[in-house]
Amino acid sequence: MIRTVVVLALLLAGCAGAAEAPAAGELTEHTIAVGDRQRDYLFYVPTGLANSAERRPLVMVFHGGGGKSKQIAKEVGPTLEPIADRKDFFIVYPNAVDKMWDFGAGKVSEQLKERVDDRRYFGDLLAELTTKYPIDEDRIFATGISRGGQASYFVACTFPGEIRAIAPVAMPMPVFMRELCADAKSTGIAIFNGTEDPLVPYGGGEIKVGRKTRGDVMSTDATVDFWRTVNGCSPNPTATETIDNKDDKMRVVKTSYEQCKGDPVLLYRIEGGGHTWPNGRQYLPRFLVGDVDRDIDGATEVWKFFSRFR
Repeated sequence: MIRTVVVLALLLAGCAGAAEAPAAGELTEHTIAVGDRQRDYLFYVPTGLANSAERRPLVMVFHGGGGKSKQIAKEVGPTLEPIADRKDFFIVYPNAVDKMWDFGAGKVSEQLKERVDDRRYFGDLLAELTTKYPIDEDRIFATGISRGGQASYFVACTFPGEIRAIAPVAMPMPVFMRELCADAKSTGIAIFNGTEDPLVPYGGGEIKVGRKTRGDVMSTDATVDFWRTVNGCSPNPTATETIDNKDDKMRVVKTSYEQCKGDPVLLYRIEGGGHTWPNGRQYLPRFLVGDVDRDIDGATEVWKFFSRFR
């Protein structure tokens, strides 16, 4: 056991006679053989699902480049896991080899000293989880920040029809994935990008981390257009909402494309936001990664989107 989370908070005020929140589940570490290599991952099972046979959703949460599963679980878990306790869904935090996902193509993957078949890892991991646990295979979702956001696009395009919806954070779609995603099937997508991201340009171009370059990304608008086309959505937004709850010189403009032959496309344009998870921790100085937006909570919005798919 890595962590047992104890939820002490009461339900939101306004309810007569507030009830206790559901008991929290456990986050545990597991290994899986992928070819001749042992890989690992973290898995979260809410208490309500510990002995249940009912099939429930799975949310994959990918860490960024230079990160680890334990790190993203520490960053996102405290807000996402209590939601899983209330709404009864599983969470898996995959773990990269040497802190970097290998997508088989793209500048970062091509420069890795040791190549790793992460496509096989993701496929074997999903096969193991859906065999061992009562997971609803029609409701498998993926989210992640930075290169973890790239991993979200990657699984949607590599396993077409198996990933129901994705929510990449701080990452437009990499240019090299356009070919990979050329035959993508309709997939729900909600994109969370900051306009002042100093590492990954909102308007597209080269990713820069210090003096190193990490390949090119499409602009956020081009990414939205790409997925609107895949999902058969009208170019006209169904709704636009401005969310400005904090006096922090930032705001979120949420644009929804719902008139689609397939699945909806959402854009959370975080005006003034940096290379950060909404309402997450300021994990590095602002001059390196920009500001954290507090107008929305990333985990809440991600699950709100995923929960639409039934």
